[in-house]
Amino acid sequence: MKLPPLNALRAFECAARSSSFAAAGRELGVTSAAVSQQVRNLETWLNRKLFERHNNQIRLTDAGRDYYTNAAAALSDIAQFTQALTEGGKGIPLVISATETLAQFWLPAQLERFSTLFPDIPVVVRVEHDPVDMEGDGIDIRLTYGGELPDYQITPLFTDALVPVAADPRFDLATGRLIHVDWGAAISSVPRWAHWIANHGPVRDRGAGVDVTVASVASAIAMAEAGVGAALVPRSMVLGHVNAARLACLSDAVIELPRPFVMISAHYKNRSRRMKSFQKMLAMSDSD
Repeated sequence: MKLPPLNALRAFECAARSSSFAAAGRELGVTSAAVSQQVRNLETWLNRKLFERHNNQIRLTDAGRDYYTNAAAALSDIAQFTQALTEGGKGIPLVISATETLAQFWLPAQLERFSTLFPDIPVVVRVEHDPVDMEGDGIDIRLTYGGELPDYQITPLFTDALVPVAADPRFDLATGRLIHVDWGAAISSVPRWAHWIANHGPVRDRGAGVDVTVASVASAIAMAEAGVGAALVPRSMVLGHVNAARLACLSDAVIELPRPFVMISAHYKNRSRRMKSFQKMLAMSDSD
Protein backbone atom coordinates (compact mmCIF):
# COMPACT_ATOMS: atom_id res chain seq x y z
CA MET A 1 0.00 0.00 0.00
CA LYS A 2 1.56 3.25 -1.15
CA LEU A 3 0.77 6.10 1.25
CA PRO A 4 2.02 9.71 1.43
CA PRO A 5 3.90 11.01 4.48
CA LEU A 6 1.36 11.55 7.27
CA ASN A 7 2.85 14.88 8.42
CA ALA A 8 2.63 16.23 4.88
CA LEU A 9 -0.94 15.01 4.58
CA ARG A 10 -1.95 16.65 7.88
CA ALA A 11 -0.30 19.92 6.84
CA PHE A 12 -2.14 19.87 3.52
CA GLU A 13 -5.51 19.11 5.15
CA CYS A 14 -5.13 21.97 7.65
CA ALA A 15 -4.00 24.42 4.98
CA ALA A 16 -6.81 23.43 2.61
CA ARG A 17 -9.45 23.68 5.34
CA SER A 18 -8.28 27.10 6.56
CA SER A 19 -7.06 28.44 3.17
CA SER A 20 -3.95 29.65 4.98
CA PHE A 21 -0.48 28.29 5.71
CA ALA A 22 -0.27 30.60 8.73
CA ALA A 23 -3.55 29.36 10.22
CA ALA A 24 -2.52 25.76 9.57
CA GLY A 25 0.78 26.42 11.30
CA ARG A 26 -0.96 27.79 14.38
CA GLU A 27 -3.21 24.74 14.53
CA LEU A 28 -0.30 22.31 14.15
CA GLY A 29 2.12 24.25 16.35
CA VAL A 30 4.67 24.91 13.59
CA THR A 31 5.63 27.83 11.39
CA SER A 32 3.83 28.71 8.18
CA ALA A 33 7.08 28.02 6.33
CA ALA A 34 7.11 24.49 7.73
CA VAL A 35 3.55 23.93 6.53
CA SER A 36 4.44 25.28 3.10
CA GLN A 37 7.40 22.92 2.88
CA GLN A 38 5.32 19.92 3.93
CA VAL A 39 2.75 20.77 1.25
CA ARG A 40 5.51 21.03 -1.36
CA ASN A 41 6.80 17.63 -0.23
CA LEU A 42 3.31 16.21 -0.77
CA GLU A 43 3.02 17.86 -4.19
CA THR A 44 6.36 16.34 -5.16
CA TRP A 45 5.31 12.92 -3.87
CA LEU A 46 2.03 13.09 -5.82
CA ASN A 47 3.56 14.83 -8.84
CA ARG A 48 0.54 17.14 -8.75
CA LYS A 49 0.13 20.81 -7.93
CA LEU A 50 -2.36 21.14 -5.05
CA PHE A 51 -2.36 24.91 -4.48
CA GLU A 52 -2.19 28.04 -6.59
CA ARG A 53 0.02 30.53 -4.74
CA HIS A 54 -0.49 34.28 -5.21
CA ASN A 55 1.59 36.50 -2.92
CA ASN A 56 0.45 35.48 0.58
CA GLN A 57 -2.77 33.82 -0.56
CA ILE A 58 -3.38 30.20 -1.53
CA ARG A 59 -6.17 28.54 -3.48
CA LEU A 60 -6.79 24.87 -4.15
CA THR A 61 -6.35 23.60 -7.68
CA ASP A 62 -8.95 21.22 -9.10
CA ALA A 63 -6.67 18.32 -8.20
CA GLY A 64 -6.13 19.78 -4.73
CA ARG A 65 -9.85 20.18 -4.16
CA ASP A 66 -10.54 16.56 -5.08
CA TYR A 67 -7.63 15.32 -2.98
CA TYR A 68 -8.71 17.40 0.02
CA THR A 69 -12.26 15.99 -0.04
CA ASN A 70 -10.99 12.43 0.24
CA ALA A 71 -8.01 13.17 2.51
CA ALA A 72 -10.19 15.03 5.02
CA ALA A 73 -12.63 12.12 5.17
CA ALA A 74 -9.80 9.61 5.62
CA LEU A 75 -8.15 11.60 8.43
CA SER A 76 -11.54 12.02 10.12
CA ASP A 77 -12.09 8.26 10.02
CA ILE A 78 -8.62 7.64 11.48
CA ALA A 79 -9.33 10.11 14.29
CA GLN A 80 -12.67 8.45 15.04
CA PHE A 81 -11.23 4.92 15.04
CA THR A 82 -8.38 6.07 17.28
CA GLN A 83 -10.76 7.70 19.74
CA ALA A 84 -12.95 4.60 19.82
CA LEU A 85 -9.92 2.40 20.49
CA THR A 86 -8.47 4.62 23.23
CA GLU A 87 -11.87 4.88 24.91
CA GLY A 88 -11.92 1.15 25.46
CA GLY A 89 -14.09 0.24 22.50
CA LYS A 90 -16.92 2.66 23.22
CA GLY A 91 -18.50 3.85 20.01
CA ILE A 92 -18.28 7.47 18.94
CA PRO A 93 -21.75 9.01 19.24
CA LEU A 94 -23.85 10.17 16.33
CA VAL A 95 -24.51 13.85 17.07
CA ILE A 96 -27.96 14.92 15.89
CA SER A 97 -29.01 18.56 16.07
CA ALA A 98 -32.75 19.12 15.71
CA THR A 99 -35.37 21.78 16.12
CA GLU A 100 -37.47 21.40 19.25
CA THR A 101 -40.48 20.24 17.24
CA LEU A 102 -38.70 17.50 15.30
CA ALA A 103 -36.84 16.38 18.41
CA GLN A 104 -40.10 16.00 20.30
CA PHE A 105 -42.56 14.72 17.69
CA TRP A 106 -40.63 13.02 14.87
CA LEU A 107 -37.21 11.91 16.09
CA PRO A 108 -38.14 9.53 18.97
CA ALA A 109 -39.69 6.92 16.67
CA GLN A 110 -36.68 7.13 14.35
CA LEU A 111 -34.23 6.68 17.23
CA GLU A 112 -36.12 3.66 18.50
CA ARG A 113 -35.71 2.03 15.10
CA PHE A 114 -32.08 3.16 14.81
CA SER A 115 -31.10 1.70 18.19
CA THR A 116 -32.66 -1.62 17.18
CA LEU A 117 -30.78 -1.78 13.88
CA PHE A 118 -27.48 -0.32 15.15
CA PRO A 119 -27.26 -0.96 18.91
CA ASP A 120 -23.50 -0.28 18.97
CA ILE A 121 -23.82 3.38 17.91
CA PRO A 122 -24.57 5.82 20.76
CA VAL A 123 -26.53 8.98 19.95
CA VAL A 124 -26.39 12.54 21.28
CA VAL A 125 -29.41 14.75 20.51
CA ARG A 126 -29.13 18.53 20.71
CA VAL A 127 -32.21 20.77 20.53
CA GLU A 128 -31.15 23.96 18.76
CA HIS A 129 -32.62 26.82 16.74
CA ASP A 130 -31.33 27.71 13.29
CA PRO A 131 -28.73 28.60 12.26
CA VAL A 132 -26.19 26.07 13.53
CA ASP A 133 -22.48 25.59 12.83
CA MET A 134 -22.25 22.01 11.57
CA GLU A 135 -18.47 21.71 11.58
CA GLY A 136 -17.69 24.03 14.47
CA ASP A 137 -20.20 22.36 16.80
CA GLY A 138 -19.33 18.81 15.75
CA ILE A 139 -22.80 18.09 14.32
CA ASP A 140 -23.21 14.98 12.18
CA ILE A 141 -26.85 15.49 11.20
CA ARG A 142 -29.14 18.52 11.35
CA LEU A 143 -32.92 18.07 11.29
CA THR A 144 -34.89 21.21 10.46
CA TYR A 145 -37.51 22.77 8.20
CA GLY A 146 -36.48 23.65 4.66
CA GLY A 147 -32.83 24.30 5.51
CA GLU A 148 -30.19 25.23 2.96
CA LEU A 149 -26.49 24.97 3.70
CA PRO A 150 -23.74 25.28 1.07
CA ASP A 151 -21.40 22.28 0.73
CA TYR A 152 -23.80 19.95 2.57
CA GLN A 153 -26.26 17.33 1.38
CA ILE A 154 -29.94 18.24 1.86
CA THR A 155 -32.23 15.19 2.09
CA PRO A 156 -36.02 15.80 2.19
CA LEU A 157 -37.69 13.84 5.00
CA PHE A 158 -41.39 14.60 4.59
CA THR A 159 -43.83 17.31 3.57
CA ASP A 160 -46.60 18.60 5.78
CA ALA A 161 -49.57 20.95 6.01
CA LEU A 162 -50.75 23.38 8.67
CA VAL A 163 -54.02 22.76 10.51
CA PRO A 164 -55.79 24.85 13.17
CA VAL A 165 -56.19 23.06 16.50
CA ALA A 166 -57.48 23.87 19.97
CA ALA A 167 -58.36 22.00 23.14
CA ASP A 168 -62.04 22.91 22.75
CA PRO A 169 -63.64 21.72 19.47
CA ARG A 170 -66.11 24.64 19.79
CA PHE A 171 -63.30 27.23 19.77
CA ASP A 172 -64.37 30.38 17.89
CA LEU A 173 -61.66 31.51 15.48
CA ALA A 174 -63.38 34.89 15.07
CA THR A 175 -63.07 35.89 18.72
CA GLY A 176 -60.66 33.51 20.46
CA ARG A 177 -56.96 33.98 21.19
CA LEU A 178 -54.60 32.83 18.43
CA ILE A 179 -51.20 31.29 19.15
CA HIS A 180 -48.56 32.36 16.65
CA VAL A 181 -45.28 30.53 15.97
CA ASP A 182 -42.16 32.61 15.38
CA TRP A 183 -40.40 30.43 12.80
CA GLY A 184 -37.48 32.87 12.64
CA ALA A 185 -36.32 35.39 10.07
CA ALA A 186 -34.55 32.67 8.06
CA ILE A 187 -37.88 30.90 7.39
CA SER A 188 -40.15 33.60 6.03
CA SER A 189 -42.06 31.34 3.63
CA VAL A 190 -44.12 29.51 6.29
CA PRO A 191 -47.80 30.54 6.18
CA ARG A 192 -49.08 32.31 9.28
CA TRP A 193 -52.51 32.88 10.79
CA ALA A 194 -52.96 35.84 8.44
CA HIS A 195 -52.75 33.45 5.48
CA TRP A 196 -55.29 31.14 7.09
CA ILE A 197 -57.78 33.91 7.85
CA ALA A 198 -57.40 35.34 4.33
CA ASN A 199 -58.03 31.97 2.67
CA HIS A 200 -60.45 30.23 5.02
CA GLY A 201 -61.85 32.88 7.37
CA PRO A 202 -63.59 33.76 9.51
CA VAL A 203 -62.97 37.49 9.72
CA ARG A 204 -61.54 38.35 13.13
CA ASP A 205 -63.65 40.52 15.44
CA ARG A 206 -62.11 43.76 16.59
CA GLY A 207 -62.63 42.66 20.16
CA ALA A 208 -60.91 39.31 19.68
CA GLY A 209 -58.62 38.00 22.41
CA VAL A 210 -55.01 39.20 22.67
CA ASP A 211 -52.76 36.85 20.70
CA VAL A 212 -49.72 34.94 21.97
CA THR A 213 -46.45 34.33 20.11
CA VAL A 214 -44.15 31.41 20.96
CA ALA A 215 -40.73 30.35 19.67
CA SER A 216 -41.55 26.83 18.47
CA VAL A 217 -44.29 24.57 17.15
CA ALA A 218 -43.82 22.35 20.21
CA SER A 219 -44.59 25.31 22.49
CA ALA A 220 -47.62 26.25 20.40
CA ILE A 221 -49.00 22.71 20.69
CA ALA A 222 -48.46 22.71 24.46
CA MET A 223 -50.20 26.09 24.76
CA ALA A 224 -53.15 24.92 22.68
CA GLU A 225 -53.47 21.73 24.72
CA ALA A 226 -53.51 23.82 27.90
CA GLY A 227 -56.45 25.83 26.56
CA VAL A 228 -54.57 29.08 25.92
CA GLY A 229 -55.89 29.43 22.37
CA ALA A 230 -55.83 27.99 18.85
CA ALA A 231 -52.56 27.08 17.12
CA LEU A 232 -51.77 26.68 13.42
CA VAL A 233 -49.30 23.79 13.35
CA PRO A 234 -48.05 20.92 11.14
CA ARG A 235 -50.65 18.17 10.89
CA SER A 236 -48.23 15.29 11.47
CA MET A 237 -47.08 16.84 14.75
CA VAL A 238 -50.57 16.88 16.30
CA LEU A 239 -52.02 13.67 14.89
CA GLY A 240 -51.39 11.82 18.16
CA HIS A 241 -52.96 14.63 20.20
CA VAL A 242 -56.06 14.65 17.99
CA ASN A 243 -56.42 10.87 18.07
CA ALA A 244 -56.16 10.98 21.87
CA ALA A 245 -58.79 13.76 22.00
CA ARG A 246 -56.35 16.16 23.67
CA LEU A 247 -56.73 18.54 20.73
CA ALA A 248 -59.42 19.04 18.10
CA CYS A 249 -59.01 20.10 14.47
CA LEU A 250 -61.09 23.23 13.91
CA SER A 251 -61.38 22.83 10.13
CA ASP A 252 -60.92 20.26 7.39
CA ALA A 253 -59.04 22.85 5.32
CA VAL A 254 -55.24 22.87 5.41
CA ILE A 255 -52.42 25.08 4.15
CA GLU A 256 -49.58 23.13 2.56
CA LEU A 257 -46.10 24.01 3.79
CA PRO A 258 -44.08 25.22 0.79
CA ARG A 259 -40.93 23.33 1.76
CA PRO A 260 -40.21 19.92 3.31
CA PHE A 261 -38.63 19.06 6.62
CA VAL A 262 -35.07 18.00 5.83
CA MET A 263 -31.93 16.26 7.02
CA ILE A 264 -28.65 18.14 6.49
CA SER A 265 -25.44 16.10 6.43
CA ALA A 266 -22.07 15.84 4.75
CA HIS A 267 -22.02 14.57 1.17
CA TYR A 268 -22.09 10.78 1.06
CA LYS A 269 -18.40 10.12 0.48
CA ASN A 270 -17.50 12.31 3.47
CA ARG A 271 -19.92 10.65 5.89
CA SER A 272 -18.77 8.48 8.76
CA ARG A 273 -20.14 4.99 9.32
CA ARG A 274 -22.56 6.26 11.96
CA MET A 275 -23.98 8.89 9.59
CA LYS A 276 -24.35 6.35 6.77
CA SER A 277 -26.09 4.02 9.21
CA PHE A 278 -28.68 6.67 10.05
CA GLN A 279 -29.25 7.35 6.35
CA LYS A 280 -29.66 3.62 5.75
CA MET A 281 -32.24 3.40 8.54
CA LEU A 282 -34.26 6.23 7.00
CA ALA A 283 -34.13 4.58 3.58
CA MET A 284 -35.40 1.34 5.12
CA SER A 285 -38.25 3.25 6.81
CA ASP A 286 -39.27 4.81 3.49
CA SER A 287 -39.40 1.39 1.83
CA ASP A 288 -41.65 -0.15 4.49
